[in-house]
Amino acid sequence: MKKILLGAAAFLIIGVACKDKQKPVEAEPEPQEIEQPAPAEPDTIAEQIEEPEPEPVEPDKYFVIAESFVNKANAESYQKKLSEQGYDSQIINRNWGENSEFYRVSYMGFKERSAAIQRMKQMRNEPGNEDVWVLVKK
Repeated sequence: MKKILLGAAAFLIIGVACKDKQKPVEAEPEPQEIEQPAPAEPDTIAEQIEEPEPEPVEPDKYFVIAESFVNKANAESYQKKLSEQGYDSQIINRNWGENSEFYRVSYMGFKERSAAIQRMKQMRNEPGNEDVWVLVKK
């Protein structure tokens, strides 16, 4: 009988200990509206500006030629000399056709034929430039 009483007491103690304790329900305070300052406006407004796509640049087609060289190193040296003198000099080489082994060094290039011819005529009047000519690059 002691065992039953002890078992019942233990069962009662365990049951009371495991029972959820309910706390008294407190009413939640009503949220109060707190005035918050308006966000500061930036001094400048960043706007996304769409930049127009650049138009394709048509490469020069007509070149006033100063000299022609078989040796590429000589052409590079002369082109450097003309660039130092302020010319927009380029080396032009064709991989096809007659005289394709030559490296031509230009004073400058033009998009329009008439401008290239006019500049060639002006340069031919200068001493030492009597042999300049126009190359049409295809």
